[in-house]
Amino acid sequence: MTMAPVKAIVIGAGYRGRAYAAYAKAHPDELEIVGVADPTQAQIIHAPAYWEDWRDCLAARPDAALAIICTPDALHHAPALAALRAGYHLILEKPISPTEAECREVIAEAHARGRLVMVGHILRHTRVYATIKAALASGELGDVVSIAHQESMGYWKAAHSYCRGSWACAEKSSPIILAKCSHDFDLFAWWVDKPVRAVSSFGSILEFRRERMPPGAAERCLDCPAAIADQCVWNARRLYVEQNDLRYLFADPSREAMLALIRTSPYGRCVYACDNDVPDHQSVMIAFEGGAVATHMMTGFTTQNARTTIITCTRGEIRYDGRALAVSRFDGHPVLAQPPELYRHDNPSRHDGGDFNLVAETLRLLREGTPQEIRAVTEQALQSHLICFAAERSRLAHGTPVQL
Repeated sequence: MTMAPVKAIVIGAGYRGRAYAAYAKAHPDELEIVGVADPTQAQIIHAPAYWEDWRDCLAARPDAALAIICTPDALHHAPALAALRAGYHLILEKPISPTEAECREVIAEAHARGRLVMVGHILRHTRVYATIKAALASGELGDVVSIAHQESMGYWKAAHSYCRGSWACAEKSSPIILAKCSHDFDLFAWWVDKPVRAVSSFGSILEFRRERMPPGAAERCLDCPAAIADQCVWNARRLYVEQNDLRYLFADPSREAMLALIRTSPYGRCVYACDNDVPDHQSVMIAFEGGAVATHMMTGFTTQNARTTIITCTRGEIRYDGRALAVSRFDGHPVLAQPPELYRHDNPSRHDGGDFNLVAETLRLLREGTPQEIRAVTEQALQSHLICFAAERSRLAHGTPVQL
């Protein structure tokens, strides 16, 4: 019997909202967007109904099972709680909230109402990381001993998001360790599958501060003398007009729009003259019950935007260099474990297919998931956030370990 598509509303039509909503266009038999709420660009996502305010959307009680919430970080908590209380399941872009108390409140509300909260931890929904999970869960490699993981942000992405952009100031959005690295901590907790015992962290702003500003540089890139601008790798004209790596983040990626962007918006500011207060590099060490340890290094000073991972186990190891994955046993026997069928197929979404796979897994849970499975998935998302909050407390305390 053919099943009707799951109906959904989208709250927040920015880059992440558009990424998830695109699943409905690719798979109209599985997902239907019946309404969109966004104060400036709701109609960029095709739907029969639009609202400027998410409160008006929820007050209208659209006939849907799922709310896809992709508002700015500091605006996740209120619509998430309201949507849960209105009876919707959630795809909630990470983080759940910038504060621990609000994160716990959302998860508790979901548990009380038996609702799913699928947080946007898209990495676990990619083929490579699901393959790592399958290998570890099979037991073929023994127990996890250590995880060494580097998150190379890319120099251009660091300047865009965490110096000039929406996540440059922790108070206005969330700490960078939460905004950028909750993906990674979600992977560690998922792979090791044991409680976290303690977290320690160090990090600071090494480069993106006014004292490092070249003599004679201007506050905005278009006003900077050519001799300085031509030598600056973070020059806004280069990053947004001459190159294409960041244009996908904007609803209008045209050259004209990019020129207007750097003339009038924060994205045209000198990277040394912004109001940023989040670290441009940060390292975290996580101790799990049973003895396994994970180390995570996030840095904004790399030529690639990639993650690399080495996992040592008692009977084998896993190495991923951002392109190729190698899983090996010390006895030379092949590792037979395979990821779920969903993750073996390509799809056109970003993050190596993770955006669409996350939506597909959400739809599967809504159709087939048991209450216990829905509760477990909802609870898992909280663990990565608690690691992030502990890491930030440790960093501010100069690396003092924080017990969980």
